[in-house]
Amino acid sequence: MLARFFWPIGLLLGTAAWLVSSSSQTSTDLVFTDGFEPAPITIIPANAIAPWPALRLVDALAFSSRSGLTTVWGSYWETSESAFTVQAVGQSQELGNAAGGNHAVYNDIDLGTGVDSMMLRVSLPLGGGAGSNTVEIRSGSVGGTLLGTCSVGSTGEAESYRTIRCPVDPQLARGTLNLVFRFVGTQTSMRFNWFAFYARGMNLQIDLIIKDQATNMVNRPAPITPMAGTPVRNRNQLPASNLVLAHTFGQWSPGAVGECPKWMHDSYWVQGDDGKVYPTWHPPVDFDPDARTYCTYGHDHGDDPRGSEVFDVAGMPPFGYVNEQDSPGNPALQRREDHVGHKVLVANNWRMYRANGGQIESCDVVVKQHMGSHSPDALVNTAHEVFVAGRCAGMQPFNVKHFALFGAPGSFKEAEAPDCGLNVTPGLPANPSNQPNGGIHRAIPTRDCYLRGSPDQQSANVGRRTVEFWLTSMVGGNLYTAVVNPSRFYDQTTTSKIGRTVDFCYTAGHPLAATLACSVTVAASPTPVPWDDPRSAFRGALHAGHHFSALQFANSPNAVVYTNSYGQNARTAPDPALGVTVRQLVPTTGFYLRVDGHDSLFPTVDYSAGGRNGVRPPN
Repeated sequence: MLARFFWPIGLLLGTAAWLVSSSSQTSTDLVFTDGFEPAPITIIPANAIAPWPALRLVDALAFSSRSGLTTVWGSYWETSESAFTVQAVGQSQELGNAAGGNHAVYNDIDLGTGVDSMMLRVSLPLGGGAGSNTVEIRSGSVGGTLLGTCSVGSTGEAESYRTIRCPVDPQLARGTLNLVFRFVGTQTSMRFNWFAFYARGMNLQIDLIIKDQATNMVNRPAPITPMAGTPVRNRNQLPASNLVLAHTFGQWSPGAVGECPKWMHDSYWVQGDDGKVYPTWHPPVDFDPDARTYCTYGHDHGDDPRGSEVFDVAGMPPFGYVNEQDSPGNPALQRREDHVGHKVLVANNWRMYRANGGQIESCDVVVKQHMGSHSPDALVNTAHEVFVAGRCAGMQPFNVKHFALFGAPGSFKEAEAPDCGLNVTPGLPANPSNQPNGGIHRAIPTRDCYLRGSPDQQSANVGRRTVEFWLTSMVGGNLYTAVVNPSRFYDQTTTSKIGRTVDFCYTAGHPLAATLACSVTVAASPTPVPWDDPRSAFRGALHAGHHFSALQFANSPNAVVYTNSYGQNARTAPDPALGVTVRQLVPTTGFYLRVDGHDSLFPTVDYSAGGRNGVRPPN
């Protein structure tokens, strides 16, 4: 029989040292025929134009030259590693003495088709001179064309930083320029940490915009499969017309400038065990052979399954396979989950130990979990599709698929943070209505939770109150996942019962408004951005603290068994009358392995690549 499926609790928040890999590929030049028509591009170029708004963040110390500025240590709690953490951790070095006409030059900055503002991360303590310091942004040289100016008022103290908007002329701030930041004023205590901007039409490297991930953790991050130099997508890769399509196939369509055409998305498919066509994993970015530019799908599906050392066991995941098997004869009881919530986690060479003897074993595991961090679905639905496949050294492989349960249908738990954690019943019906209780819980941010306690407590706890936790049982242990920047929170005052996290960035006095994540969004656009804008820091793409605690299987007389959609009623053959149609691969010789502490953690990862790849809500 299948083991029951269980998970543990823990959270690792904060910035990580982001992986920046390089590609050995070079750009593919456009080839023109005698008629000046471009020849077809057959392989993905390493560099190409990206027509979506992508973030470029440049550390102040990445200057090409400087005059009068000094290198200083910044606050321990300020970092220039990433603009999109709710609570920054680490210590950065910065440029000091940012006054008196001192300046820094940054060569070859690609501004794409034009930038309307720069974001400057600075601190300026009280005192040290009268008035504010002015920043001039020029092109070419210290006396070059003036692109724009802005004033920096006091941020309170040297340890207090602010992200300010510095408007520039988009007709002048375009293309590739040498940028000069000239600091005018008398307050020499001003510090300059980084500058950033959003721009369309930047020339990017595709293998550097798949994801950003921590490399300083116990477990290695899942590898990035290089795309540069591989064949472009083509319409011959679409499923044949005689194949049967699952309900989940073809759900996605492009919704923003720079997004890939629908046919490209539909060219990523796989047949499930039932023979039907399902959507499967695809990269967040691609190359559109018709537009001859990079394009974005606007959402991510986590790690590339092909990077798993047990890809031969796991294969490409058929998104929605369990949904398709659920009550096929009764549409009212069928579970339907959105496409963008399917996320893959790859764990290679996990160090686990035998629960009955302590001997260390190595395991390779792939997990696919549906985590919808943008819709009302998780407010009431406990059943979410989970796949678990893998192999441990010297043991038989496994590949199981089922609905995991995350608490009670019709309710959820507030974020796991001080003064929060209350159970909430939003008054929305579960869909379907026959979901059982089980697993552990879904912990989702709420409007009320953010504002509990004193202002100091609200500020200190805002990071934990923003995180969405998913905790359930999985193959004899617990599976725990956390989305650090979900795009929604529970709001009892709205009809849908959800609010949009980015709106708090523009809410004066709200504890989120003071965070680094919000400050970048507001500096990018002082007018509130829509919740599904890629300039919102709350994309549902930043994951931290994922882990699983154990792998446990009982002995089984057969390696292949069939269950219902909840992994129950195991049989040696399908029995559609009982709803037993889900094919499961299990070891015939059972085992029980555990993993604890840091050894259980997936590396922290940002699947939006720091705002560079166009991933946006819904995601």
